[in-house]
Amino acid sequence: MKNKIALIFFTLVLFACNSKQQNDKENTINNTKKEKIGKSKPVDSIHYQISIYDNAKFKDEIKDHKESLKKLSEKKLFLNIHNKLIQKLTVEQQSFFNTNSNYELLAVAEGNLFEENSNDLVFIVYDKENVKISILTYNGITSKYAILYEDIKVENGLENANCGSYSFGTLDYQIAEEFLIYKEETLVKNLDSYLEYSPVKITDLSKDEKFLLKDGCFAKKVSRTNLANTLCLATSSVYNNWECLRYNKTNNTFLIFYSQAFAD
Repeated sequence: MKNKIALIFFTLVLFACNSKQQNDKENTINNTKKEKIGKSKPVDSIHYQISIYDNAKFKDEIKDHKESLKKLSEKKLFLNIHNKLIQKLTVEQQSFFNTNSNYELLAVAEGNLFEENSNDLVFIVYDKENVKISILTYNGITSKYAILYEDIKVENGLENANCGSYSFGTLDYQIAEEFLIYKEETLVKNLDSYLEYSPVKITDLSKDEKFLLKDGCFAKKVSRTNLANTLCLATSSVYNNWECLRYNKTNNTFLIFYSQAFAD
């Protein structure tokens, strides 16, 4: 009788241990699944560009570049351009630059960028305080100013488009290199020549003779039917090279969606 009782007790203990091990195993599996779910990254996360001027990784690489900009400004070359261009602006825009005296105006474009019939503006300016070139936008509907890369994010849709060309630095940096630092002699000797050609425009790519769309490069999965209201920035002072951006009103961002990099 005692042996039967002992056998029954031993069986109950063994069953309880097995049940506990099974529960512990299931809990471990469930917790592992939860951890994996919690650590998963969004598939469609967007990588927005950081202006090279604000990217700490390139601080040493652009040191000479910034020193060159500072010297051009100290020589009053930027101020000469500023004084010429500001005369063509409205009183409202002149007031903005008078208030923000750290900006020296170097180029301007006008057109419908944010919405149809919105009469928007894009300015290329030298920021004396931060020693850099900035791309400044003005929304004609909201009457608000914004700096590209800082206030309005920029996505480079050409990263995986296999365009076959590469340029160092973001667009603000490229304009500084090509049209200011590289063209210093022109700024000194023939300012009117510089003013004849603007490195920025708001245009309809399908109607602008500057753009050879069949030979250019488009971002993947981007619509090619409506090419109006496009912001284009020249990337060469020698060749007919451009990169163009399209505004997305839903998330207040710009997408670089078209590039052409070849000689005339």
